[in-house]
Amino acid sequence: MSFSKIVALPVICLYILFTFSIGNQVSGTPTGAPAAACSTMTPDHGVPPQTSASPYVTIPTLVLDESVRLTLLVNSTGISTFKGFLVMAFDNSLGDTAAPIGTFSEIVEETPAITPANYLNCLSGSKNAATHTNNIEKVIVNLLWVPPSGFVGNVVFKTTFVRNVTTFWVKTLSDVISVSSTTTTTPLTTTTPAGAPQLAPWIGTIFLALVTFMLASSA
Repeated sequence: MSFSKIVALPVICLYILFTFSIGNQVSGTPTGAPAAACSTMTPDHGVPPQTSASPYVTIPTLVLDESVRLTLLVNSTGISTFKGFLVMAFDNSLGDTAAPIGTFSEIVEETPAITPANYLNCLSGSKNAATHTNNIEKVIVNLLWVPPSGFVGNVVFKTTFVRNVTTFWVKTLSDVISVSSTTTTTPLTTTTPAGAPQLAPWIGTIFLALVTFMLASSA
């Protein structure tokens, strides 16, 4: 094997890996929004969000223990499903720059079935954001949110809904709900944090392995 072929093959492989990695970032995150989306709640899909009214709604329902059951669903004719979502709760008395509050929970006693979700630790919080686990089309999503212990105030939920890679609505607002939490149910979760596998850390290793293999083959 000539030296030019030894050099060219790893370069071609790297180009393919790089192209695939960039394409994956542009085309979305099928296993949930990354932590990098916490501050803006905007998907990195390479296109701007929709500016029309969102065809989706987030409906908060107060449970007896002061936790909040959330229902995410379509609220428009002509659109029947969505593929992805990212939802957080905010103290409605604070500005748009406030950090999300509370915790999303997967299992709480005597609560109806909760849709599996990935939970993010946003802006120094713990499981204070919920996102999708796959990009299968969804008709309805049910989540459970637990307020901070001792929290008393009005809460609004902001949800980014993703219909497809190029069509999504950012920070769709729910109705405001009043919460008075003197005690809080302890959330139990078994879901691992979200995040699609990243190719970048392996590129160097793959490159060295290819070079070593081809040098050995040409010897």
